[in-house]
This record gives sequence, structure tokens and C-alpha cells, in this order.
Amino acid sequence: MKKYLVILVAILVCLCGQALAAGSDLIVDTAFVKDKTGKPGWVLVDMRDADAYKQGHIPGAVNLPAWVSKAFADDTKRQTESLAKMEQTLGEMGIGNDSHIIVYGEPKHTSWNAVMFWAMELFGCNSDSMRCTVRFYDEGVNGWKAGGSTLDQAVPAVKPATFKAAPELKRRVTAEEIVRIAEGEKKMVIIDVRSANEYKGLDVRALRGGHIPKAVNIDFAKNFDATTFRMLPLDQLQGIYKDVPKSARVIVHCQTGQRASYSYLVLRALGYNDVANYGDGWRVYGSDLKLPVEDETWYDFNKVNMAIKTVKEIQEKVK
Repeated sequence: MKKYLVILVAILVCLCGQALAAGSDLIVDTAFVKDKTGKPGWVLVDMRDADAYKQGHIPGAVNLPAWVSKAFADDTKRQTESLAKMEQTLGEMGIGNDSHIIVYGEPKHTSWNAVMFWAMELFGCNSDSMRCTVRFYDEGVNGWKAGGSTLDQAVPAVKPATFKAAPELKRRVTAEEIVRIAEGEKKMVIIDVRSANEYKGLDVRALRGGHIPKAVNIDFAKNFDATTFRMLPLDQLQGIYKDVPKSARVIVHCQTGQRASYSYLVLRALGYNDVANYGDGWRVYGSDLKLPVEDETWYDFNKVNMAIKTVKEIQEKVK
């Protein structure tokens, strides 16, 4: 009997781990955050800028350092060249390999709030490689205040930890893999989360406009309520992605990886396990003339130069 109990416990532990990895509790609510705030091993990460954080944050939350924000927002090389510095910074934030992380921000900043969720999964959280987990508090500071709790202006005393990434290769993707899909790989799906105009090549934000061949367009804005910026109920989201098989490898991309991080989060919450974010995005892909593009258009430098000239002429007249 004891033998069977041990086996049952092992199965339950395994299933619990798989549930988190599959997304069943990746999105947490205010009650969950209140229960975990201040408990050992739990780290709240505030994604807002330093000024907003100083004005008031969830008690005990640490602010994402500006250089990390810049690395993921601006640098197309991102974490690949600064991993050691990233590991050190995460440790200074109190994040270790056995930490449980909750990411939150201001709901209206949907294109940015989920970046840290993707980054931490990229570094190995929510995987078999380490005990570290990461979740997303969709209600953010608005939900915290609406629930009757107050914000804190005190910067918490953080106990440094040791974080060593165990990179999850399936969470990232290269241009070479993208091209294989464009050329006919059937077991993979590319979701272009940009706007319809960007997808069609009408809004050009690289040397070329258009989209990756075989990519389907599901604007990331379809994932949340346009007024509250809250994520739509999972049953509604299931309907949006009903034609995307959960058995497929799914790659999301946008211009720079930020909007795609939110769609990545949604897919993970829906139970898609093999999801990757092409972080370089269209900014890099559309400017590489060797890569295939459908609905190809070109950036009109002459039009931009004429616009700049017009602005300068107006400036001269105003002086």
C-alpha cells in the first residue's frame, strides 16, 4: 500500500508541474497576489518605469532596472550578449533559480507588460530545467487598488540571490527556422501579431513591408479588452486561436518582440507548450533582403525626406 501511495504522490507532483507549464495557472488574480505577497521565495516584478514605481507599487515589489528594459525594448541582440549581466541583475533583484515570480504592470501597457514573462521562460522558468516559476498578474496596479489594497512607496530591502539561466531553446527562434516554415514546414505555425496594415505591407516599418510567407495574422490587440486592457476570458481566446493546433510548434512575432510577448503569454495560458517568440521581429526580418516576403512593399525614403524638408521649412518660417 505504501508503495502505491508513493507512486500516487509522484504522479500528482508531476501533474502539478505540467499544469503550470501548460498554462493552467499562469494568469493569477488579486487574491492570489495578496496571498503570496511577502512570503519567502515569492518575487513581484513591477514592469513600470522608475517614476511610476516610486509613486506607488505593490508592497514588496521590485522594479525592473532601466537597462533591462532597454535591452529588451531596443537592442536587437537582446539577452544573447548580456546574459551574464542579466543573471547578475536578476540575482540583485532577489530572483534565484528556485524563486516564484509574479510579473505585473499598468494594464494599458499591454505591449510591454508580458516581456518579462517571456524572458523568464526563455531563461528556464516554468520548465523541467529549474524550479523557478513565473506567472502574470493581469489586473496589475489597477486591480490591486480596486481590491481595496494600497500601494507602497518604500523600496524593499532585497536579499540577493543566485540566478543561473538554463536557456529554453524552444522559446526562441532564428531566421533560419522561420525560412524553413516559409518554404513549407507543415508542423509549425507563424502568427504575425502586428496590425493588418503592417501585415499587408501598407504600414512599412523596415526596409520592406509585407509579411513572412505562410504567416497568419492575428493582431495582438484581439487578446484584450480595448477599454480596460484586461485579457479576454480564456474561452473567448480559445475561439480566436481555434485554427492553431496545440500540437504544432507556434512562433509569434511583431516588430520588435514586445507585442508578440503578450500573444506568447496568451498562447501559453491557453495550454500551447511549444511556443517561441521571434524577438528580432519584422525590424530585422523585413530589412534582410535575403529573406522571403509576401505582399512586399518598400520603404519610401524619398517621401520621408520630403516630409523632413517640409518640416524644416516650417521651422524656418516660425523662427
